[in-house]
Amino acid sequence: MAGEFRGDFTRDTFDQKNNFLRVLMQQGRVQVDTDWNEQVAILLHYVQTLAEDLIGPHGGPVERSGFKITDVKYDDNILDFLISAGNYYVNGILCQNDKDGMKYTDQPNYPLTFLSNQKQYKIPFLVFLDVWERHITYIQEDKIREVALGGADTATRSQVIWQVKVKELEDNFTRCTYVKNEWDSLLEQWQPKNRGHLAAKAKETTEQTEACIIKPDARYRGNENQLYRMEIHVGGTSEQATFKWSRENGSVTFPIDIDSSISTTNTTITVKLKHWWRDRRFGLAEGDWVELFDDYISLHQLANPLWKVDKIEPDDFLVTLTGEESSTPNVGKHPLLRRWEQKERNELNLKGGTVTISAAENDWFTLEDGVQIKFNKSTEEEEHSYRTGDYWLIPARTATGDVEWDEDVNGTPLAIPPHGIEHHYAPLAVITDEDEPQAQDCRHEFHSLERSYDQLGS
Repeated sequence: MAGEFRGDFTRDTFDQKNNFLRVLMQQGRVQVDTDWNEQVAILLHYVQTLAEDLIGPHGGPVERSGFKITDVKYDDNILDFLISAGNYYVNGILCQNDKDGMKYTDQPNYPLTFLSNQKQYKIPFLVFLDVWERHITYIQEDKIREVALGGADTATRSQVIWQVKVKELEDNFTRCTYVKNEWDSLLEQWQPKNRGHLAAKAKETTEQTEACIIKPDARYRGNENQLYRMEIHVGGTSEQATFKWSRENGSVTFPIDIDSSISTTNTTITVKLKHWWRDRRFGLAEGDWVELFDDYISLHQLANPLWKVDKIEPDDFLVTLTGEESSTPNVGKHPLLRRWEQKERNELNLKGGTVTISAAENDWFTLEDGVQIKFNKSTEEEEHSYRTGDYWLIPARTATGDVEWDEDVNGTPLAIPPHGIEHHYAPLAVITDEDEPQAQDCRHEFHSLERSYDQLGS
């Protein structure tokens, strides 16, 4: 999975190095979500790779090519422009804009606040596409649920997110050819090649266990199968970055009732939930850390402060949260609380509810129940640049008493880059000339095979 997927999944088994062509169901066998998800991933990988091989890194069909930048407005250093309707492919991913003449400031998947709309830009600048995959649940799209089943939570969705963004350029970057020559360095700024490497294992232990629940020789000590999610909270260097973790892949969420008032004090906030949780495993307890999440936070990939659960009032569906600093959160569309599992302990001081990367660099760091992780330490030759939202998935299994993680020939866990989130980028235009701003078109266009055949025949 290269998107942000925080669903209640068993695990993610797709690996393009396997060269699997399809998944074959067998009669009388148990079926799990992993098999179905891998089949979709195999097909999606094939289609997107084929499109990229034929089209190139980015391009649009001449007959309905979209995302042309026109009608640039640049008054008092405040920027706006129009985005044409049509299709455009970025690394094989289809981006579709159905609204012709869409304003930069009115993009549906890149909401801009009043302050960000008033940001001042200095010409010249680059207009580019940022494309990634977002996970959609019934909280964001209620129509997913089937009312005939009583609105039960069933499957979730994956959504292509395209965002038209801008970046100031150096004064000599006044043509698309200059951008093309420096494209690799621009990509390194948005998605560094080294976003950190993580290794995981289950701790060897001699602790006594309840033999009827946990195997005596188990290294993973949990009594449930879990899919651990290690996620970067605040990005930056290892001294700046922090991480958080979830034993349920970050899927334990609680939608907030936005029709009710949200009361705040200096360092507390009380929210009303839409409904209660179904059992203790997927519930909240005092002392838990939660993230206040909404569409704006998701679409901008921001690191929102974590809050600690201070009080729970089940009769009224109320949850009171406390923060380390005075903060009044802005609650946008589809707000929810997302539970994370890190807790205070003797040897661990949480930083705003999260852990610094440096705390897990020098030695193996235990999450819980024997699950351990370690980040590769940066060197002078290779500096890691952690990015908010990047994550690693660690399946833990009671049957083996271990975690599933690739090892080298000596049995040492491999340190691997993040499983996601992968972003894909394409240049659209370069804006020059302060007096009469002009957009130089940086897009690539191609003719359909039928059009090319007709031209060949003529």
